[in-house]
Amino acid sequence: MGQITVVGGGVSGLAAAYRLSADHRVTVVEAGDRLGGCLKATTLDGAVPIGIDTGAEASLNRRPETRGLAAELGLDTVFPSTRHSSQVLNRGSLHAIPKRTIMGVPAEAAEVESLIGTEAASRLAAEELTDPIDADDVSLGQFLSARLGDAIVDSLVDPLLGGVYAGRCRDLSLAETVPALLPAAVEGTSVLDLVGRLLAARDAQAASPDQPAEPVFMSFEGGINRLIPALREAIVNNGGTVRLGAGVAGVDRDGERWIVRGEGDDIESDGLVLATPAHVTAGLLTSVAPESASRLGEIPYASTALVAALVDLRGTDLEGSGFLVPATEGTFIKASTFVSNKWPWTADHIPAGTALVRMSIGRFGDRPEVWSSLSDEEIIERAFADWQTISSRPGSQLVSAEVQRWNSALPQYLPGHAGRIADIDAQIAALPGLELAGSAFEGVGIPACIARADAVAQRLNQPQP
Repeated sequence: MGQITVVGGGVSGLAAAYRLSADHRVTVVEAGDRLGGCLKATTLDGAVPIGIDTGAEASLNRRPETRGLAAELGLDTVFPSTRHSSQVLNRGSLHAIPKRTIMGVPAEAAEVESLIGTEAASRLAAEELTDPIDADDVSLGQFLSARLGDAIVDSLVDPLLGGVYAGRCRDLSLAETVPALLPAAVEGTSVLDLVGRLLAARDAQAASPDQPAEPVFMSFEGGINRLIPALREAIVNNGGTVRLGAGVAGVDRDGERWIVRGEGDDIESDGLVLATPAHVTAGLLTSVAPESASRLGEIPYASTALVAALVDLRGTDLEGSGFLVPATEGTFIKASTFVSNKWPWTADHIPAGTALVRMSIGRFGDRPEVWSSLSDEEIIERAFADWQTISSRPGSQLVSAEVQRWNSALPQYLPGHAGRIADIDAQIAALPGLELAGSAFEGVGIPACIARADAVAQRLNQPQP
């Protein structure tokens, strides 16, 4: 049994610490006053005592990582309602999001014609093949725009990707965001044909009696944030230690031991996991891995804000699970989730005639005057005014609302991201006992973060030569 220090108390750091705590003495150090990173709850000043998510609100259920971890921790999963679906705003009106697409890209133009219009649909149908790319990656938005036209990118692909990365799809990597479409770029073959084959395979799987359809997303009563206290309890039960308010100034190596330079006492350990945002990790690694630190520091991040609210509907019904808003619409908010429709358990904890909603603000590259320089009161006022207009509920009223700012919280996977991460991992592998985890590496979703944390723990659990 060795001593392992984990820096960072988000889901990546806690998942790694949990895996390591069965065989090692683990200490988790978190600079903030709470655990969880982008998983956080609010009660809206007591209006919803059970709490709802004010950060990430769900995890993919079709990947095994979160589902399996939840089962280990004794958490009962809940799934979204199948009665409600989401919409997208286009030219001032809400439209159903087409179901037969791969991240917004259809096989048939007819699937999206009512959304993007006849002329744009004709452009999409007349896909213009481009030469095979001369690298292993390309901008998602630029590639699809060249092939299928701007309309499908701006109206559907960009808002769908914006909900995941808070980024703009013309900046984002095709290989990292929609890898299923990469073969068309690498081979110079048809995107539409490829999407057709992918949808046919999806249909065949859905029709198989041996593989019943599973819900796409999962959560817990009280929100996906419940994963955090469950992980903390498991770590402590295994003999681990969790320290809050424990800032770290840097890390050093002394022979085969790692030294974490804290604001108080230094911590010496056999292994070290840095599970912090890339820009934070870069600062910590400056003395021991300067090249990796430089590469990590180049990864850009987006800032966003989220308004969670309890709304008095004033006698009107709220239909659907929410809506997306393309940047081209020029609104203040970029999306809204109708929480109490999407997650049925929440309806049992709010008064009749009210609804829980979330309103999202912020995209990568926004200037401060767009939203971040505004007060919380101004953000709530502007966000709710947009929500009332888009949802056609001008008479609705706020019962309670709260702003959560997520500053530099979402890494942007630019073209070539996988190659950059591979180079960093190769450099770090030359430093025994050091591992890196977090959303900047292999995916921003909770399952991807857990998968990386599991791999980190497996390597540290192996006997060192």
